Amino acid sequence: MPKPRNTNGKPAARNGMPVVGIRVPSWASFTRPIFRGIVEFIRNHEQWQIHTLVDSTNEMAPVVIDEKWRGDGLILFRHSAEEAAAFKRRRIPVVNLSAECCGRGFPSVIPDNPEIGRMAAQHLLTLGLKRFSYWGDPSRTYSRERGDAFEQRIAKAGFSCTNVQFEPDRFPWEGRWVNMHEHIATELRRLPKPIGIFAKDDMLGSNIIRNCNALDILVPDEVAVIGTNADEVFCQICTPPLTSVAYPGKRVGYQAATLLSTMMRGARVADDHVMPVPIHELVARESTNTLAVDDPVVAEAVHYIRRQAPSYPIHVSEIVERSRLSHSGFNKNFLREMGHTPKEEIKRVRLARLQALLKNTGNKIGQVAREMRFESPEELTRFFKRETGFAPKDYRKHYHPAPH
Repeated sequence: MPKPRNTNGKPAARNGMPVVGIRVPSWASFTRPIFRGIVEFIRNHEQWQIHTLVDSTNEMAPVVIDEKWRGDGLILFRHSAEEAAAFKRRRIPVVNLSAECCGRGFPSVIPDNPEIGRMAAQHLLTLGLKRFSYWGDPSRTYSRERGDAFEQRIAKAGFSCTNVQFEPDRFPWEGRWVNMHEHIATELRRLPKPIGIFAKDDMLGSNIIRNCNALDILVPDEVAVIGTNADEVFCQICTPPLTSVAYPGKRVGYQAATLLSTMMRGARVADDHVMPVPIHELVARESTNTLAVDDPVVAEAVHYIRRQAPSYPIHVSEIVERSRLSHSGFNKNFLREMGHTPKEEIKRVRLARLQALLKNTGNKIGQVAREMRFESPEELTRFFKRETGFAPKDYRKHYHPAPH
């Protein structure tokens, strides 16, 4: 009897499970949750035999995933034109995870890069800063998408943004870090201060902070820095540690596995199909722990809101009474210094606390409502849905998908 064969002409695995290759960069710790998301999908839905690159100090047979690889499906963080052509010829379904390869032969699952830019801008705007800068790489799609959205949000708030662009790949490999250091230092000296900088990724953000230290530029007092990916290594190897918008790796992996599963079962998905994964988390660290506000009354009000609002629904009238200003005068000063009203600052602080509780705890909605002193779980739900568009239980699913 002939052996069973898959649609790409390759003999099926002996145990009948699909053979799936996963290739993500091992040097970036922020991509590790991608694998966890894929594993969660497998546990909930179907069994796969996984091929992936591991550093086993040569104790295991090496796994190579290139244009010669054969199997039932692939999840790749970038691929070459030669690889794409080879996989197409063998009819191997592929899901791409890189914005740089969108529309280049396979459907894609990527983070919502414009939302990353908007979230970074919003965080820096809450610090009372009036000057902003985006640092990116014009040769990278993800960098352009993040930077464009960042600048648009800053402009919407009534401020301008200094755009700093350079391509590391243009520097020779030998001594590249020296060239990078010189270019970063030159740009840092030019920038007016205080200023908020959004870097395209954590590697650049960390590099900016290290250069500030060498130049005796105070972080975050003179330069507040925020990166992207929440890569624990890059965020912690600089002093102070780097604030960063988190890469939604687990959700990227889960959605990529879901899409690949349908493709392996014969579903047709357009090569230019792009599934953006929502961004829900910003990891605040010391690199943005500043408040660039000259008005002492407003500064004290902001500190009071950030101390009290996470667990108590402050009313603006309470803060006005502490300031000894008229209600209209207080609101006018606050809006001038912060770019938004005190009511909006209270909502922002409470929403951030609520998101953290939903993401990081399994507490029931009623318990969270009591902890934050909402009048009822229903009031909490209305507030959260009004501010985010999600019901709390749906938001939670992004971090704790229920088994199917």
